[in-house]
Amino acid sequence: MEVIDTHQHIGDLSDALGDFEAHTLTLSPDEEFTNRVETLKAAGIDWAVIQPAHSYLRPNGIKDTMAVNDAVAAYRERDPQHFPIALGTVEPSHGERSLEEIDRCKHELGLNGMSWHHRFQGCFIDNKWMRPILRRMADLEMTPVIHTNSESKLEASWRLQKLAFEFPELTFLSLDAFFSYEEGLAALHLAERTPNIMWDAGGPGGWGSIEAWVRNNGSEKITFSSGLSYAANRGSGRPRLLNAILRSSLSDDDKANILGRNTRRLFRMPPKE
Repeated sequence: MEVIDTHQHIGDLSDALGDFEAHTLTLSPDEEFTNRVETLKAAGIDWAVIQPAHSYLRPNGIKDTMAVNDAVAAYRERDPQHFPIALGTVEPSHGERSLEEIDRCKHELGLNGMSWHHRFQGCFIDNKWMRPILRRMADLEMTPVIHTNSESKLEASWRLQKLAFEFPELTFLSLDAFFSYEEGLAALHLAERTPNIMWDAGGPGGWGSIEAWVRNNGSEKITFSSGLSYAANRGSGRPRLLNAILRSSLSDDDKANILGRNTRRLFRMPPKE
């Protein structure tokens, strides 16, 4: 059964977090890359979707964004077996200049979608500049990936639902929705009413409520991530959530959807042979 991690970041958050929370990446680029690949193998994960860390410094504006996207594309080129799907980002605050960068990400870099962590990018999920950005992505058949972390009102999941209603032609992926019990239940409530959002089950919230939801609503809208999204969070052995899914009484078909098939469908990949 193929296992795909939908939530891996290149970089760290040290430029955005407070003194208590922040950590600085101490590994060299080669060490970070080797460590990530070894961790995936030890965790029983076949491959991962990669995206930038969204707290990067921007003294040179869109040129800094372009450099971040270049780095993600180069990371994928280094090992397309373990990182076949790569996402870029753009800053809504760059306005129309972001549309040019989306075109470049698609046509020059070959990226598969764009991701946002709006609390690190200084705006609400449903701010006005997301509309032209999503229209361009729909035209280019790129996948939007948006963090809905319960700790930030900028990233409230109902704001993502608004965009999903406005853009039914797009299928969104929500990350971080299950980082708290209450907000995780709210996400499942939205999932029943918003068929064009997939929800990553990763996070410290309980698997039990997600499993119960799957029994009533099907397994086609849930994806898996390991909780090892940043290089500083490396672990060893199989992740807790992966163990919970494999040991659950869900059918093998449901497990295969959650662990891999849904992610393949989201990014328009052929089924695994």
